[in-house]
This record gives sequence, structure tokens and C-alpha cells, in this order.
Amino acid sequence: MQRVRYGFDAPGVMRTLLGLGVVGIVLGFTVLAVSVGWWRILGIAMSIVALAPLLLGLCMVVYGLLGKHRMRDFMISRIVWRGDERVLDIGTGRGLLLIAAAKKLNGAGHAVGIDIWRQEDLTGNSFEALASNVRAEGLDNTVTLMTEDARTLSFPDASFDVVLSLYCLHNIEDAGEQRKACFEIARVLKPGGRVLIGEYIPTHSYADAFRSAGLTVAFSRRFFGIAFGPMWMVDATKTL
Repeated sequence: MQRVRYGFDAPGVMRTLLGLGVVGIVLGFTVLAVSVGWWRILGIAMSIVALAPLLLGLCMVVYGLLGKHRMRDFMISRIVWRGDERVLDIGTGRGLLLIAAAKKLNGAGHAVGIDIWRQEDLTGNSFEALASNVRAEGLDNTVTLMTEDARTLSFPDASFDVVLSLYCLHNIEDAGEQRKACFEIARVLKPGGRVLIGEYIPTHSYADAFRSAGLTVAFSRRFFGIAFGPMWMVDATKTL
């Protein structure tokens, strides 16, 4: 049986942080070992400073191996599933949330995963990798995969009962465009529908956008202990 893999987020950033940390510590200890006087202080300082990127890089590794799986399980557990929901996963990547949600559905439910497949966002980020994971889980008939931008969703109004997203909307760099994506999410959400968005940056601006779009926000707060690293989540519902 094919093993399903979900990759590491922001692999370039992760490698850079780890590299800077290792190189800085090696240089610092080298200076410390071969020098005397003030040069030894410099070596100690270099090693201490290098700990910051190293620890951040290691946090990203731990998140990729454990944290995001724990966050996925937490987000999925927030929904009281009937089994017939229509679900949208935005920035689905290799299907971490999409597959977990699809497993909660019966024959009447359906899940849609969308992404624009940027390689810098996730290791092995591609339509083919996602399709392979979906196939390995036997979910071909429960899942639809599409290439779409969150700011210009092609779905009709009130199409989905649940909208999920993890580590995606921050990739839209402009705050106004992020807000536009939030309004699109609100548009395609059914009355009574639920949206959960997890991010490594605070989600308060998303919460404000959802309120402006008429949604009721349950909370927007951090969940570092679950993700083993920076993680905020906003939970909102579209009023009936």
C-alpha cells in the first residue's frame, strides 16, 4: 500500500533557517576554539545568535512531522459531522485537511480541494501528488481536485457547508487581497455553514473580514501547544 505523505511547509525557508543556524554555530565554536581574548567572546556571541534560526528551523521540521497533523485533527474535531456535507479545502497542497474531511463523509457528502500549486509553499506541491494521495486513500469518488485562486472562486453562492484552510492565506501578501479571499469564502459558505482557518500569523484580520461579511466569529486565537509552533485559528459561522 502506498504511503501517504504531506510534505513540509515553506521548504526553502526551513532549509535556510537550518543552514544559517548550523553554519553560525560551527563558525562560532571554531572562533571560540582557535582564539583568545575578545575573539572568544565573539565566538560565543555568534553561537548564541545562531540558535535563533536553528530553533525556528527545527520548529518547522517538528510542525511538518507532528504539529500539522495534530492541528488537522483538532480542526476536524471542531465540526459535528453528519456525513453529507459539501466541504471546500483552500490551499489543499497534498491533501492533509481534504483527506481527513473526506473520511468523515458518506455517499451523500463531497469534498473539493483547491490550490495553485506553488512549489515554494510545500515540498512536492503538485496536483499529481495530491491526486496520488487521494487515490491511495480510496477517496476518488468523494473528492474533486481543482486549480483555483481563493480570491476568485468559481463556485456559486452558498455552495459549501464547511470551508477549511491551513497555512494558505498568508501566501496572499497584500492585506486587501487576503480580505478579498475572506469575502469569497463567506460568499460560497451556506447559511449555517462553518469556516476554520489556521495560520502561522495572527488571524484577527481574517476575523474582522468575516464579521464584515456577516459571519459570526466564535474566536480568533493562538494554538501553539497543539501545532508545536506558531499557530492561530479563526472559527466562524454564517448566520442562518
